[in-house]
Amino acid sequence: MGRATGTLNKDHHEARADLARKVAQHLLTTGGTLPSLSALALGAGVDPGTLRHYFVDRRGVVKAAMETLLVHGNEQKRRALALADLPIREALVTLLSRVAKAWGGMLGGMHATGFVEGMVDGDLGQTYVSTMLEPTLATVEALLERYRARNMLEVPDVRVSALALMSPVLLACFHQYQLQGRACRPLDLDAFVEGHVDGFLRGYAAQPSP
Repeated sequence: MGRATGTLNKDHHEARADLARKVAQHLLTTGGTLPSLSALALGAGVDPGTLRHYFVDRRGVVKAAMETLLVHGNEQKRRALALADLPIREALVTLLSRVAKAWGGMLGGMHATGFVEGMVDGDLGQTYVSTMLEPTLATVEALLERYRARNMLEVPDVRVSALALMSPVLLACFHQYQLQGRACRPLDLDAFVEGHVDGFLRGYAAQPSP
């Protein structure tokens, strides 16, 4: 008996997910380059027609690839929240140092891809925010909230303080890697992180009772 018109092969969703993962891997290693549909197909080892079959157009391909990265963030979230067992300065330095070290690899490619794609396509910008940027910030908010609950931080709004903690580090990483600032204005990211955390805690650390 033939397959009903309009129904999908039983392996359609698996094949689509596998292609999305392959495209995501390609984007991570070529972050920020706005590759064409043909280049994405080449990176996934298929022809452009195959990508159109599963994703309709380039936007659909990139959106699906970004969405696959949300799953991989769960382990990073677990590792970040485990830092709450450490003294607060050690925890924040460790967190930001991990970001700075990973940025030279796939983490930088991930955010560069989301940032560049989002700047030229508002729909992909929302996908980047919801699948990469906001989950990162939400994890930092949750970590800061644990210290606030133990009266170690005085932060009236953990969202604002999470942005204050992360934004300088993300900008510094973009400056050094994607914008090639290492060539003209190198920055010691380890020293930067240490100084930034000290400044953050001067502003937000709970003050001892007199």
